Amino acid sequence: MNAHDTAPVRGGPGRAARGRGGRTASGTRTTYDAGTTTATHRMAVDARTASGTRAVAGARRMAPAGRRGLLGVRRAAAVLALLLLGQTALGQTALPTPLAPAASSDTDAVDLAVAVDESNSLSAADVERERDAAGRIAVGEISPASRMTVLGFASADNVDQSPVDEVCPTTALDAVAREKMDGCIGRLARRGVGQGTGTDFPNAIRQAVTRLGEHGDGRPRILFLLTDGKLDVGDSPSYGTDRESREENGRRELTKALAEARAAKVQIWPLGFGDDLDMDALRDMAKGGYRGGCTDLETARPRADRATDSQTLGDAVQRAFAGARCLVADPPRKDTPPADISVPLSPLATLATIVVSKGDRAVRATYYDPRGRKIEPGSRSDGSKFTLAGSGGEVESLRITDPRPGRWQVRLDAPEGHRDRLASVSVQWRGAVRSSIVMTPAAPRPGEKARVELILQTRDEQGIGDPADLRRLKVSGRLTGDGFEPLDLALSDNGENGDKKAGDGRFTGTVTIPRTATGTLKAVGVLGAVGLTADHRPFLTRTASANPEVRAGLRVDDAEVHAGGSVPFRLLASNDSDRPHTLLLSLRDTEPGAVALSLTEVTLAPGGSVDRAGRLTVSGKLSPHELTARLEVSDADDSARPLDAKLVKVDITPVPSWPRRIWDAWWWELVTGAVLLAALLGWFAWHCKQAREDVSPGGLLLRLTVSDGSGERTTSETTVPGKRDPWYRFDVSEPDSPTPRLDPRPTGRYAVQRDPRTGVRLRTPDGRDQSYPLARDIPLEGRVQLRVERGAGSRSAARRPGPPRWLADLLPRQQKPAPVPSDRRDADDLGGRDTYGSSPYGGSSRGGSSYDDEFDEAT
Repeated sequence: MNAHDTAPVRGGPGRAARGRGGRTASGTRTTYDAGTTTATHRMAVDARTASGTRAVAGARRMAPAGRRGLLGVRRAAAVLALLLLGQTALGQTALPTPLAPAASSDTDAVDLAVAVDESNSLSAADVERERDAAGRIAVGEISPASRMTVLGFASADNVDQSPVDEVCPTTALDAVAREKMDGCIGRLARRGVGQGTGTDFPNAIRQAVTRLGEHGDGRPRILFLLTDGKLDVGDSPSYGTDRESREENGRRELTKALAEARAAKVQIWPLGFGDDLDMDALRDMAKGGYRGGCTDLETARPRADRATDSQTLGDAVQRAFAGARCLVADPPRKDTPPADISVPLSPLATLATIVVSKGDRAVRATYYDPRGRKIEPGSRSDGSKFTLAGSGGEVESLRITDPRPGRWQVRLDAPEGHRDRLASVSVQWRGAVRSSIVMTPAAPRPGEKARVELILQTRDEQGIGDPADLRRLKVSGRLTGDGFEPLDLALSDNGENGDKKAGDGRFTGTVTIPRTATGTLKAVGVLGAVGLTADHRPFLTRTASANPEVRAGLRVDDAEVHAGGSVPFRLLASNDSDRPHTLLLSLRDTEPGAVALSLTEVTLAPGGSVDRAGRLTVSGKLSPHELTARLEVSDADDSARPLDAKLVKVDITPVPSWPRRIWDAWWWELVTGAVLLAALLGWFAWHCKQAREDVSPGGLLLRLTVSDGSGERTTSETTVPGKRDPWYRFDVSEPDSPTPRLDPRPTGRYAVQRDPRTGVRLRTPDGRDQSYPLARDIPLEGRVQLRVERGAGSRSAARRPGPPRWLADLLPRQQKPAPVPSDRRDADDLGGRDTYGSSPYGGSSRGGSSYDDEFDEAT
């Protein structure tokens, strides 16, 4: 048994795991870095447990009936002893340990000192900004067990003065102390004439080193030194008798003080502001103190920083504080109240502090989590704990253990008269990542080139895909093994040198296995980033022979599924030996119970091969997030040498609503049906409109004629106005008189409309409908007749069959031979209209149908 075979256990006691969209059940986890010691203890416990069980079973078989009572007592004692022994061993080695829990108040605590310049060159605004900067450190410290001292310094220009004022004695930064810290920081003040107005760095550093070393418990010791000037002890008699000797002795004493700080392992972070700065001297102070940082990265080593003025001093202090405490810090966001300011928190964060520099004590801050829920300080919610510090001062902070990722909002409110000062909100956090790494081929031969691929995960087994988070990470690898010196692996996520896609969270590189490699190989990731701790799970394998008897390969792609869905994969394997082999498939580096394998064991016959399909089924209880896992296949006879391994990334998306599911499954059919339905409805609407237009009487000319001895004469005529009503109603007034009139009225006894086939349809008072051609005399009553003709600009009464006008316009036009003039056309042209407006040959006075013209024009 080795670390490679150890199944991970999730989380830590009482810590809820979460995804982007919610939380999952809490659990426990042991990490691979426990190494040989953990594995050895575990095997010892297993051996003791197994041997004890066998002993009890043997005693049961061998005991005579008369001694069963005594054996029962002995058996109970043996079981109790085994339980106690197992619990002791497990308590020492196998207790679940969270990957990166919120910083322990004991193990993560530091000793802090802030030395603040009080020389006469400062203005009142400068001193106020120095107080703000010191307050940010006090409320921003992540461990409540840390201790802090605040010193003010200038110079001692006579024997009655002191170069250093201890404004805040050393105190642990618990909730009560942080509230009181604001009051003592307020005692920082600019020294006036006659109070010692110089700048005595040596005494300030020595006082800080003394206070930081008082407890001697091995904690990291950090000194932040705020100043607006340079070394000035020309008026301090303790450094000599004249100005020249005092300045020379001051420089010498500064060198000695820095050496003392270095010996006491005190880091010095100088922060300067103003115009009269000696930045070279500040850099020398940073280099002269202790150079060890919270991590072996250049960004965590003490360095000098400069603020453009006292207004930006607080931001510079927070940058330095983040570097000294190995925190990730984003630039502060600023606004005047009332305002809503949001700050992002990465899924990598396990501990965060939101620092609010209010600029005015009257400003009140309210905090909201990414879901919009108001945060109650001192409470626990959603697996997080919230602690507020400094609420009554100009600087306050909200400390969040295990924060929910997303954008947190700070609402700033202030009464009238307190809204002119700029407030700033910043967040600083510490996080944790895990890495999972594979090598292809999984068991390379000496001298063979292999590809190494690494995926980073959050503490909740989520993949990391945010570009901002990826930019913070410096990822590499290391290959160790039998027969060669360790090799550094260059891994990148830039889409080059074998990396499939830039910015996808997969870091890829290549390595040539040394020809001297003889057995075990171990590939592990290496993370270099301030503010992040890593749990690197190694890929353990062995070198392969030149012609392995059993070969296997996995094919699986990243996928996007809903909770309860599955991802397909394939296993291809062959056996060139003369005996059967059993292949075992397993999942590693993922949440226990999150993914199930449908194919876990395959038997290869001698000389046989297989191509088997399987599925990775995602638990239906998971919340939406990105899940990563390592799929491995190995020979049961040689489990220490994986045959193949693949990293899988599964994006679990929310289960859609039933309309969305129907759309996803039938979208093509639905789109096609919708298009056909729209076309059918459009045709039906067009058909109804066309039918109405075909019978609309609009534009018809109605004439009443009377026949008498002198022939026919027109007594009344009217043109039907264009309208949507399919019937035009009228009455005949005074039908027996010499001049009957056509009287249009809505309740008329007669009605006319077009007849698409014949010309016109007439409805008589008895309700009968009769169709007639146009320009024909229709008897109404008595001597009165009705003649219906096409009026000026009217369309014809009938329409030839053919495509609609809009469709005809889209069809290619055909050349139609010019018609040969007929005698009838000539007669029409020469004869004109008769008395009743008809052509000499009857029918339409226009000699043809306008629908004929339209059809000819269209086709």
